[in-house]
Amino acid sequence: MASNRSLCPIQEAWNSAALRRPGFLYIPARIWWNLRHRGVRYTLRATLNPRIAAIRKSLGYGKPLHISTPACTGAVLDLLPGELVEVKPFENILGTLDSSGRHRGLVFAPEMRKYCGRRFRVFKRLELMFDEQTREQRRIHNTVLLEGVFCGGDGIGCDRSCFLYWREAWLRRVKE
Repeated sequence: MASNRSLCPIQEAWNSAALRRPGFLYIPARIWWNLRHRGVRYTLRATLNPRIAAIRKSLGYGKPLHISTPACTGAVLDLLPGELVEVKPFENILGTLDSSGRHRGLVFAPEMRKYCGRRFRVFKRLELMFDEQTREQRRIHNTVLLEGVFCGGDGIGCDRSCFLYWREAWLRRVKE
């Protein structure tokens, strides 16, 4: 006996596609479902927040402001792993920071102050970093990690012991 199913799966998909809701009705249907199942407050937030974010983005809100960093002499040392460096005195470092305590976007943390005037070996050059707030990987220039210099989490209660990032403008090369 012959089967009534003579259509191939692709033809069946084309035939059933006409039964789906048209695209222009999707948003009103979703809003109606959210109103019935999740309430007015959730629906307003879910409906308006993406549209407000798109408007703000098109108007240029949320872009980082350009804050100029004071000019630094000897900011590029091209340090290599194993070289001996000395962290400059805090007063010299203070001259390289802008009004928010940063040098070209990288913060000089209060915990880094205790290392001023001391000598360390360069552990590694830093080329890429992961920004946990924006969840993106960023390229970073003229920055190194020093051997044995870790963040102790003082004042913030963190126990991760991350390396501290050092701009070359805050360091001076020392002959052995």
